[in-house]
Amino acid sequence: MHGETFTAGATLFPQEIAQAATRNRELVRRGGEITAYETRASAIPWVFSPVLDLGPDPRSPRQWETFGEDPYLGAEMGVQTVKGYEGAHNDIGHPEHVAASIKHFLGYQVTQAGKDRTNAYLSTEALYEYHLAAFKAAIAAGAHTIMLNSGLVNGVPMHANYELVTKLLKEKLGFRGLVVTDWQDIENLQTRDHLAATPKEAIMLAINAGIDMSMPPYQYEQFCDGLTELVHEGKVAQRRIDDATRRILRVKMESGLFERPMTNPKDYPEFGSPAFE
Repeated sequence: MHGETFTAGATLFPQEIAQAATRNRELVRRGGEITAYETRASAIPWVFSPVLDLGPDPRSPRQWETFGEDPYLGAEMGVQTVKGYEGAHNDIGHPEHVAASIKHFLGYQVTQAGKDRTNAYLSTEALYEYHLAAFKAAIAAGAHTIMLNSGLVNGVPMHANYELVTKLLKEKLGFRGLVVTDWQDIENLQTRDHLAATPKEAIMLAINAGIDMSMPPYQYEQFCDGLTELVHEGKVAQRRIDDATRRILRVKMESGLFERPMTNPKDYPEFGSPAFE
């Protein structure tokens, strides 16, 4: 989120809140380009970044990951970061580009309690006029993937919110990329939110809401087996599976993973270079 922070020796940048303070589009875009280069050097084709949440609440434990509280500034910086990662023409198969994942759709940083992954009460006006602006701009800029809000909006967990994920994001905004969950958030529909009575029901609610890819960090077998059963039982339509598969494969194909699944760090001599620093 501010450089390829998981690889030793990579070039690190200020957090997004400090990047936004520069008001410098060119500088932020260059940081994205360098991050993409060094991420690909690490044989990773996809980044869970940028954060496009509004950050108006200093109580939020991840407020410093945002571009701040201004929708216009967040949208401008978000577009530059996406283009830095994906390139001017979003050719994510380029060996120095990566797929962006704009996050966390939608209303993540403004919870009532100021605590992570809890509920936000937001008016329709606030959602559309303030929180949606940066995501809308980044989608128009060609961002390939999007990650969902781990919390709830007006009492509805985002990972089960058909109106916002399918009707707004995919249909109204025309997002053609893949929608990925955040960490363990399908399971959280049962264990934390108590919206689902069983893990299998949680899977049904999430996939039918419009999620394309699950991030189950521990029990992936439960997800795969449960989803297969739900399709056979007619509780998740085959066309929903086809749509999700198509979106995932499109990103993988455009990333060049079927032709070049790995990269060689020797092909990236500028990694961690003084010039990047």
